[in-house]
Amino acid sequence: MGTLAGMLKERGVSVTGSDENVYPPMSDMLRSWGIPVHQGYDAGRIGSPDLVIIGNVISRGNPEAEAVLNRRIPYLSMAQAIQRFFLCEKETIAVCGTHGKTTTTCLLAHIFETAGRDPSFLVGGVSRNYNSNYRMGRGAHFIIEGDEYDSAFFEKVPKFIVYRPQHIVLTSLEFDHADIYRDLDEISLWFSRLINIIPSDGTIVYSKEYPILDTLCASSFSRVRSYGPTSADVAYRFLRYDGERAVITLESRDAGEFELRTTVSGSFNYSNIAAAASTALAFGIESAVIIEAVRTFRGVKRRQELIFRAPGIRIYEDFAHHPTAIAGIMREMRQRYPDYTLWALYEPRSATSRRNVFQRELPGAFVSADRVLIKRPPLMEKIPADDRIDIEAVIASLRAMNARADLFESGGAMADHVFDSIDAASKNVLVVMSNGGFDGIYQRLVQLASDRYGISDHDEKKIPDHLLV
Repeated sequence: MGTLAGMLKERGVSVTGSDENVYPPMSDMLRSWGIPVHQGYDAGRIGSPDLVIIGNVISRGNPEAEAVLNRRIPYLSMAQAIQRFFLCEKETIAVCGTHGKTTTTCLLAHIFETAGRDPSFLVGGVSRNYNSNYRMGRGAHFIIEGDEYDSAFFEKVPKFIVYRPQHIVLTSLEFDHADIYRDLDEISLWFSRLINIIPSDGTIVYSKEYPILDTLCASSFSRVRSYGPTSADVAYRFLRYDGERAVITLESRDAGEFELRTTVSGSFNYSNIAAAASTALAFGIESAVIIEAVRTFRGVKRRQELIFRAPGIRIYEDFAHHPTAIAGIMREMRQRYPDYTLWALYEPRSATSRRNVFQRELPGAFVSADRVLIKRPPLMEKIPADDRIDIEAVIASLRAMNARADLFESGGAMADHVFDSIDAASKNVLVVMSNGGFDGIYQRLVQLASDRYGISDHDEKKIPDHLLV
């Protein structure tokens, strides 16, 4: 919603908005764009707009939504507005899947930009190459993150259906969003419907690592290209670390074999790189351009983002909340820092992670960590009693696995505990995982680390602006 506001403002539209809790980096971006954001909701501030765009966190009973309905003010969902005002003018490539959408979308857009195709893009994270999560290009293509979450209380279908893309990238498919989908079969049904609306002259690129995508894509009328570690149209594998960069190889049936060097690492990111590279190859972009784009790709804020580095300590911020994503980043950090104490600091904040649907799987996701700190899930009153995660049982399961696990009531208390527990002579990696603000824990950790170790020496030579206290 914040990104859409920026896009409309760039088009010359006067934009204002309301929300209950806007946090960095989006709050900083809205401020820089000159878009006023009202705290909370008040029917009296609606005024007489030409159009109201209603986000999917808004439900019936919201005073502003009720005013819009009662006064017959024209309204659209976010997905409808994006499709009507932007996507209909372009050839749309939607990147969809349970994991990897944001990074793959950012990288694919960067490859197209490096190739001189001047694409537009819209993504659910901030690209570090462009310091934005959107760009309005003059080229033919619009590359968009295709979310499987529903659009609005009046439009209970996934956003990716509303976007009506001509081409799609399918990075993964697992059960998620337990608040709106019953099971994997139901979410898979929507992916099959997405596949079914791709034109016959459109392109589908999908991951062979998820057999269900193999099955769904088999009935497609479109051009289909697969990627994966083996038995795919584009095969990839990790080779080695070369200093700060990981080296992977891609072998394409069309373009042959070539190496890629990247500052983003881990099996999830190698798959994301393969997804973007495979798509670029399908659109006729040469391997030399892909090599250069991957080399210069700086990643996405809040996705495995290094926010503090000094001798003996690293602090990473990540969006992981699904057990598969948590396990992936923990495994990568263990491989990358084998002789460091690995701390997992986790806030179960998403609608799914506050439910018990993954309660059995969650403890195993932390198997690579030495210390596991979990914040008590917020807003549990919004989850039906029978569906709530039993976070004490998760801690008990971790301890039964001989993990050093503790439960905290706040992010601040968690941050203080970490720095009360470590000394300057030890080596520690902290991975902070949440899809929200986490009580300002990022700022607190950076401040505590700065007090103890001095200013961060990571590659930007400064603490990121959105983390300054």
